[in-house]
Parts: sequence; C-alpha cells; structure tokens
Amino acid sequence: MDRDHGKITKKPDGFQVRFERELNYSIDTVWDAITNPEKLKIWFTDFEMELKEGADIIIKFRDEAATKTYGKIIKVEPPRRFEYTWEGELAVWELEPIGDRRCRLILTYSKLSSEYAINAPAGFHSLLDRLEDMLGGNDKFYPFGTEENDPEHLEMQEAYGRIAYDDFPELKRYKPVVIERTFNAPVDRVWSAITDKEKMKEWYFDLEEFKPQVGFKFQFEGGTEEKCYLHLCEVTEVVPGKKLQYSWKYDGYAGNSFVTFELFDLGDQTKMKLTHTGLGTFPESNPDLARENFIGGWEDIIGRSLKQYLENL
Repeated sequence: MDRDHGKITKKPDGFQVRFERELNYSIDTVWDAITNPEKLKIWFTDFEMELKEGADIIIKFRDEAATKTYGKIIKVEPPRRFEYTWEGELAVWELEPIGDRRCRLILTYSKLSSEYAINAPAGFHSLLDRLEDMLGGNDKFYPFGTEENDPEHLEMQEAYGRIAYDDFPELKRYKPVVIERTFNAPVDRVWSAITDKEKMKEWYFDLEEFKPQVGFKFQFEGGTEEKCYLHLCEVTEVVPGKKLQYSWKYDGYAGNSFVTFELFDLGDQTKMKLTHTGLGTFPESNPDLARENFIGGWEDIIGRSLKQYLENL
C-alpha cells in the first residue's frame, strides 16, 4: 500500500485507522472544508451541527430512507483539531501547516467494531480522495450510504483486506465470498436461469414466487441435514441481463447479508461473478452460518448445479 492508505491497528477499545496526507492547500482552507456543513455536503454528506464543543451532530445518509445517524462534538481548536463521536466511534481530524499554502491532514478514526474494521477504512479513504477533489474544484455530490456494493468501494475494501486479514485473522469471517465461473451458455439463458422461478427450481431452491423487481420479497427453506432455516430475502438491485442483488437473512437470527450475481457477456459464453457480503453479521456461535459453509455451498450451487443445468439443456 502507498502512503495515502490508512494504517489499521487494534486498540483495547476496538480497531483504529490512521490516515496522513499532505495537501496543496492552506490550513485555513482545509479547516473550512472539514468543518463547514456547506463544504461537507459536497465531499462527505449532509451534516447538521453548530461548530462548538458539546454540540450534537446529525449525519444523514443519502439512501431512500434518508437515514439519520448521530454524534457529538468533543473538541474544536481552529484551525488545528476537530474531534467528534459518531454512533460510538471517534473521529479526530488534525491539521498542521507546511508553509503558507500547504498543510498536513491526519485523520484518526477509532473505536471500530470488528464488523467495520475493513469497511470503514475503505470508506474514509474514498472520502479523503473526494475531499481532495472538492478542494481542487470538483463540486459533485455523492450518494453517501448507498455505496456498499459499488465496484470501486468493493475494490477499496479488497485493498485494505489484503493487509488486514493477514494482520488480524479474526477479521476473515467478514471477508466476502466471491465465486466466479464461466458457462457455455449465452447471457440471456443465464439471466433467465437466475430470475425465472420455474428454472430456478432446477438448480437452486424451490421458491414459491420470484420476480426480478426491486423491493420484491421472497423466502425459502434450506439448511443442513440436522436443521432447516427459513431464508428471508428482498431484491435490492436489478440491471436486466447484467446484475441481480438481494438481501439474505434468517428468520429468528441476527444479521443480514447481500447476494449479488453479475453477468458478463462473452458471446456464446457467460462469465458469472457471485459475491456474498455481510456474512460476519451472522452469529459466530452458530457453526452452520460459518463463512466456510457458504463457500462450499455456493461452489456447489454455482459450480456444479447451475453449470450442469445450463450446459445440459
């Protein structure tokens, strides 16, 4: 990783990431960018706050529900230090002048649970990139809070994961499962196989109903020889012929995950990439829901059942 990437460490109160960047802008310009809600809404998201110690903060996501999250300002020392909590986590922004027109920005974000020890650093890396873009004149707004499965964000997560998973093996349970296969079938046939409930019965699960429509909810039963689980799912994204995504959770159990099918047209062949994220949110105490079981299950479903169905038609 180059110098722009954050350093992830583990502290007694959780995981921490520390970024350090030198910016070709004055300390006052950067201070304004990280504390002024009118600037924050460009490169970060919508903030509601009064810039004083002890004041409450409302940080809004730009999802359909306009989700609100909350924090509190801990310290304001213009133009060098801005510190606040955010849903139990802690952000400390520090600025140091380097002459009249440059400064060093240090962001330390801490008190992260294991669940967010990879995702949060990847997210703040992208935010710091956007901060630099905004300082350079880019006034593009971003859909903060809706980027969980954005390809660039997933690529950034993978970059942080390559280091963190080796340093902190306990985080591997949060690593997405990714299965890629190429089928000797055109893309329209593969799309039909993953969206038509009658065809899905031949290789997948026996669904009572399925529609490739955002918001459509469906359920099915499946599990081990010893225990059956009721799966509760909802379609969250559809790009006909290219992408299908739905949530995946279990009735009576904590946690939620997302399954994404991506199709790539290779003429007479189709490449499929299946990504299952969020597995670490399921109860660690239940061995049936261990990441290794999902790897084996998807390899069997995609690599054997679906392949046989498509190529034996």
